[in-house]
Amino acid sequence: MKSKTYIWLFLCFMMTMGLQAQDIHFTQFQNAPLYQSPAMTGLMSADYRINGIYRSQWESVPVQYRTFGFGFDMKILETKNGVLGGGILINRDQAGDSKLALTSALLSAAYTAKLGKKILLTLGVNGGVAQRSIDYSALTFDNQFNGDVFLQESSTGEDMSDNRNFYGDIGTGANFRFQSSRRTKFDIGASVLHLNQPNQAFRDESLEGTQLPMRVSAYLNSSFQISTRSDILVRGLLHRQSTYSENAIGLGWRHHLSFKKSKETAISFSTHYRFSSVNKDAINPMIEFEYGSWKAGLSYDVNISNFNIATDRRGGPEIAVIYTITKVKPLPEYKACPIF
Repeated sequence: MKSKTYIWLFLCFMMTMGLQAQDIHFTQFQNAPLYQSPAMTGLMSADYRINGIYRSQWESVPVQYRTFGFGFDMKILETKNGVLGGGILINRDQAGDSKLALTSALLSAAYTAKLGKKILLTLGVNGGVAQRSIDYSALTFDNQFNGDVFLQESSTGEDMSDNRNFYGDIGTGANFRFQSSRRTKFDIGASVLHLNQPNQAFRDESLEGTQLPMRVSAYLNSSFQISTRSDILVRGLLHRQSTYSENAIGLGWRHHLSFKKSKETAISFSTHYRFSSVNKDAINPMIEFEYGSWKAGLSYDVNISNFNIATDRRGGPEIAVIYTITKVKPLPEYKACPIF
């Protein structure tokens, strides 16, 4: 048991030495549309969309990650040539004994142009504020050991006056959609986030390497109808952020149980494989259930990286929920004929 703990500490040290600051990530990226790209804002058949996603990672080691995302977007203005959408994205991430946390709130806007009966092109932007924070009280330092015992009340010898940092954040994205039917469509998009490369330092803002690098992403979300009740799902994701990379490919099958209006029901089974340019990461089985305006997804990360020596392959669960609202269209007005 003791040797396993030492191995885990060594792996954590090597990981922190090799990585700069990087973004949070979700296994079910298809169920976090505004986090995927600001160009997904308002890109939907409904008028309003609410989504929440929660992720818990590495339960088997004492540095668990808790990540929560909330998004709301809507169609602001719709014409025969396009749609203007607006939304808000809130993320919260917390990790480790120090409760190192990130909280961000971003407003987004996007315009979707109809290039044809089956083709849509969307351009989007987002911007807002973020805060990083840390709690030093749960940490221990060598100055608190007198050689024999640990003394909590002893001075740490460290300056802990700065434990928060606020910064602004902006990004942009584009999405191309081809849709031949309600069930056969694909989205191909790209985004560039953290265009301003904000400084995340808690203290001296002149420190090198404390800027949040731009994140360049590309993705594919698609579904293809293959029979009356079945669809094939194909997904892909590519992230680049400084020296850090994340890639994912996924394949799934969706079966439609009911086509009754407002009570349409479908269930999907998928598997994603996530990897970096230098290492394999995780296999992600997931199940999604759709009923009317509701969609829920559950996935689990099976860790296959070198870190599985500490995690026993237990990466962590993730759950996502999406609810959409479609306004009832008013009946057309007819001029009544006078009765004589």
